[in-house]
Order: sequence, then C-alpha cells, then structure tokens
Amino acid sequence: QRCCICRLPGASVTCRGRRCRRIFHFPCGSERGCVSQFFGEFRSFCWQHRPVQRVRAAQQEQTPCLICLEAVAGRPCYDTLVCPACASAWFHRRCIQGQALSSALHHFCCPLCRDMATFQDEMFRLGIKIPDR
Repeated sequence: QRCCICRLPGASVTCRGRRCRRIFHFPCGSERGCVSQFFGEFRSFCWQHRPVQRVRAAQQEQTPCLICLEAVAGRPCYDTLVCPACASAWFHRRCIQGQALSSALHHFCCPLCRDMATFQDEMFRLGIKIPDR
C-alpha cells in the first residue's frame, strides 16, 4: 500500500473514519497530525477524522502550558490539549506526552487538579500513549 502522505510504499496504518480510505506510515501520520489510540482496538485516524476535544474552556488572556510555561493556542486543537475535569489546565501535546511517558499509568494525572480517571480517559482518546509500567 502507498502512504497517502509521502506516497512511498509500505504503509500499514488505516484510518478508521467512516468511509475513509487513507493509509499511511505511522511516522508520516504522526508528523501530519494523525491520532493513534493506544488502548482497546488500537484505532488510528487521519488528520480529517481524528477525535477532537469538546471541552468548554475559556482561556484567560495568554495561557501558558503548565509543563513548559510557553504560550498555547487560544483554543483546544491537535497541538493544544485541555484537562476535561478542571478545564483550567492547558498544555502542548508534546509536553503532556512526555509527562505521560515519565509518569506511567499509575501516576499520570492532571498537573493542576490531580484528576486521574477523567483525565486519563480523555488523553487515551486523544492519542496520548500512557505506558503501564
């Protein structure tokens, strides 16, 4: 199969969006904004069909990422995630992914409100890999 992003052969990840025929390499998909869910059926979605956050969160002027303290986008998007429990914790995808890898499943929680269950469910759904170690 040819990758829909780089056009090279060997693509094996298929989008699980309804009637979507996109197939891509995992690294190409990660660079393009595709989401792979690391739980249950291990589903993957292209940039058009990836899950989005439906959190009502109002940003106070220029909100910083709680991990790196640099500015985040003004609304939840692929690169900017919000805690679904408190809606006050904003962070970059790469920052919260690093936090998840170092904290692992038994210690990974919202850096602000410390919610674990709701936070982990949402992060899993949005493609954050949380190792069980």
